[in-house]
Amino acid sequence: MEEKTTDILETTGKKPAPVLKRIGAFLIDAIVAFIPALAMYLVFTGGYSGWTPIWYESPGIAAVTMYDLPGEVNERVNTFENDDGSTYEEYNVSFGASVCRVMSVLVIVFYVFYSTFCAYIFDGKTVGKKLLGLRMVLKDPGTEPEEEEEKKKWQKKNAWCIFRREVLGKVLLNSIPVFPVISFFIMIFTKNRMTLHDMMGQTCVIEER
Repeated sequence: MEEKTTDILETTGKKPAPVLKRIGAFLIDAIVAFIPALAMYLVFTGGYSGWTPIWYESPGIAAVTMYDLPGEVNERVNTFENDDGSTYEEYNVSFGASVCRVMSVLVIVFYVFYSTFCAYIFDGKTVGKKLLGLRMVLKDPGTEPEEEEEKKKWQKKNAWCIFRREVLGKVLLNSIPVFPVISFFIMIFTKNRMTLHDMMGQTCVIEER
């Protein structure tokens, strides 16, 4: 399972990200990913006292901790006040209420797939990685072909590597709590600082500055 550091240096020209920086980026991302959901909790429930950000490394469990949010939002948008101060419930079909219901689901999806979105849209940089000068890259992306058909195959292969890392590794595998722990110790004791999901996608996190 041990890798040679020179592999990453030769293919990227950069050193593997230090463990402390990766931990720092992880903590920042745990907060950033939860901000949209937290905003909805504060608006629709008046507060939040759960532990969702702690489960950022296990997205499946994190999603379960927010199972009540869509129900809370739905109840809030369906509750109206009478002139005498009492309340009654009636299904709200307004555009605003529908948007709120959809958003209550999307913020959970965003939390679970935050890192996946960043990997594809922001070229391997989450907010935490950006702030700490890190980037997730393919360990050996190969040279981009000039021929159009070959280029499509190359892009598809690299996109599949990211999918394996982010979805199969970080979302599915890491949702089993023991795997993030194993992954952490593998990262500490391997030269290239590769986690299990890095190994699944043949990726690495490098220090850009």
